[in-house]
Amino acid sequence: MHQWPTVAMGLGHHKLAFANPRSSVEVHSFHLPQRDHQSYYHDRGGDDEAARRPMGMSPFEDLSLTSSQSRSFFRRIESSRFLQVFLRYPAPDSIRLKPTSWLDGVRGVAALEVYIFHTISCWRTLFPAYNSTPDERSILQLPGIRTFFTTGGAAVCVFFALSGYVLTYKSLQWMRAGSNHLVYPSVASSMFRRGFRLYLPPICLTFFEMLATRVGYSPPLNFDFTPESNLFAQVWDWLKETWYLVNPYYTFPRAIQGFIVHPKYDAVIWTIPIEFYGSFTVYLLLLLLARVPSSAARMVLVALFAALSMFLGAWNAFCFSSGMLIADYNLAQEEEEAEGLEEELELEEVGFSLRPTRYRHPRLCAGVFVLAMYITGFPTLSSPGVHEAPMPGFEGLHAMIPWSLNMEDHARWWWSLSGVAVLFCISQLAALKSLFETYFCQYLGKIAFSLYLMHQFCIILFGLFLQNSLLAIFGVATHSMTWAYWALCLLWYVPFTLLTFALAAQVERYVDAGSVKLARWLEGKCLDVYRDLLARRKGMYRPL
Repeated sequence: MHQWPTVAMGLGHHKLAFANPRSSVEVHSFHLPQRDHQSYYHDRGGDDEAARRPMGMSPFEDLSLTSSQSRSFFRRIESSRFLQVFLRYPAPDSIRLKPTSWLDGVRGVAALEVYIFHTISCWRTLFPAYNSTPDERSILQLPGIRTFFTTGGAAVCVFFALSGYVLTYKSLQWMRAGSNHLVYPSVASSMFRRGFRLYLPPICLTFFEMLATRVGYSPPLNFDFTPESNLFAQVWDWLKETWYLVNPYYTFPRAIQGFIVHPKYDAVIWTIPIEFYGSFTVYLLLLLLARVPSSAARMVLVALFAALSMFLGAWNAFCFSSGMLIADYNLAQEEEEAEGLEEELELEEVGFSLRPTRYRHPRLCAGVFVLAMYITGFPTLSSPGVHEAPMPGFEGLHAMIPWSLNMEDHARWWWSLSGVAVLFCISQLAALKSLFETYFCQYLGKIAFSLYLMHQFCIILFGLFLQNSLLAIFGVATHSMTWAYWALCLLWYVPFTLLTFALAAQVERYVDAGSVKLARWLEGKCLDVYRDLLARRKGMYRPL
């Protein structure tokens, strides 16, 4: 059996690493009670600031004016023709938010974190713990700070939990509404289209990466790549690797357990087989539990499955089933809120008013969210000698890991738990959900899959060249870690991010969206053939 090269899991560019206003939505405005400030500020003759302020304007109104001007400035940037054409940024009022739109924003921010994780590694390897060796003492590696730069592993867990949520949300709605018969055809349709949706974009990407090897580029994160002798042999090698990627006989045994297998032409697509089998895991759960009469019993069964998956070391199945469980819990909250609104209307008719509260224990959820974000920065445990090295800020978490679990990198224990906790807390905090419904987060969600697939190839194509050019122009030594070095790092991010996002937007438009359309078209054609065969069969047995 063919074995792909495996690489230790850390997600950098090191050989040891893998590594606005919503005018389209009606929102009830909220106003603080007004009071007359005119006499109060008119009497404050000694207050120069009050004297300069127009009569009747409070400092709160002054601050509101400044905030409004800031929003107007950012709105003008978002409305610029350059962003809409070059980056395919959404035009004002073009996004129609849905109850689950915040999930798109979370997916986009998770993809952005993976992007930051991989690109910062071009400048500094940050995934080891702070002070684990004398050389690992960057301020960016400190606990808490490293959350913003090294949480690629936890971001993948968020991806998987999101998929479990999104793929089951509609079917769970039907189950709660008593329309179980709608679940089966919907799941069958999703299962047919899922493979095309997931595999076609990576296949297109690796084809161009294969062509790039013929002009001297090495595939991303493949430090031992040796090109074939000619183009025909290279294409044949790519076809074999593509077959290994999509063939479950090669990928299933490791992917179902959450083990990492790095494809030859782009290591970052190791998540695709795991995503595929995780999707089928929740599809099968839907089919098995569709006729369970009690929603509470269904949630208990899914929770038991998630716990069993983690006990067996299948962190990926834990994330997918946990996402399904969060979706079911959120739907239960929506039902409770709807019932509360009905009760409120009945009470208002007799003179009482009661406001139902959907978001319970917001302070507790906020605290758990902060703690989970801290834990997402837990360092990888797959690097050589990591167990003998100190791990400041994470020693207690390191000691609590159940080492008997069948995992390649036991850091995934904490990455999985923290990723699921982050998603749950966001679903419970209205302020965070609103943040992920902003235009920028929705844009990131739209290009998330393409950005995830493209960014490593962009580093190879022009990112490293741009980095070396800036260092040479300004005479800064490679890996000098000086203030000038980090200033050039920030400067490098501007053109590189613009070009990468622009390419990702085009890939989303022509490849990602195209694969979705192709899958639907193929499904329609297959259904037409089936209906035609069924009609012919009925015609053959027409009664005399």
